[in-house]
Amino acid sequence: MAAYSFKHNQRKKYGVVTLTDCRSILDSPLSSHHFGFYHLAILNTHLIKGGEKLWELAQKTYMAFANSKNSNKHFSDMADLNFLMCKTIENPGLIASSSLRTSFMSVFEDPVIDQSNDMQQEVGLEDYMGCASVHGVGPSIAIFDTIRDGKLDCVCVYPAPLHSREQMQELVDNMKAVLVDAIGANYVECEIHIYLTTWLLGVKHL
Repeated sequence: MAAYSFKHNQRKKYGVVTLTDCRSILDSPLSSHHFGFYHLAILNTHLIKGGEKLWELAQKTYMAFANSKNSNKHFSDMADLNFLMCKTIENPGLIASSSLRTSFMSVFEDPVIDQSNDMQQEVGLEDYMGCASVHGVGPSIAIFDTIRDGKLDCVCVYPAPLHSREQMQELVDNMKAVLVDAIGANYVECEIHIYLTTWLLGVKHL
């Protein structure tokens, strides 16, 4: 969205946190059926320039994440990230509006693939969403993406009152417009569902 809205001579840095499931790379490896939170975070900053195309930018940002993961950045940076998080909690005034938000967005590495089944229809379940929230220090926005019945289905979780619903609705509308525009004429139909939900956040000095 920044690349689409910026002029060609404009540029700005953004931070993205990607959560990666570490079950398969532990010693000994665990299966996805083991309950618990086994995610580690990789923080990448990206210099976004006006006029960049979506898929080129997506490839650039994903390769930055993949290179970080291949170099075990999620393990080597763990102590530094924990230290910074603790300092942020101890000194919230260092963060804009004392909001304890340390990056713009959090996403998950592995998409969730979900298909409707007969049991859902039998119990009358028409729709549902899955998400989680983190209390304390963390990213400003979390995106939980699912491919459900072949359609992109996202839940956008944001902290209130740091962000208003109107502000987030405008963000979501812009996200959908950028995705549809990037898909272009290659697809006749495109169905994208993005839901908004909030978690309460104690914010000072707003």
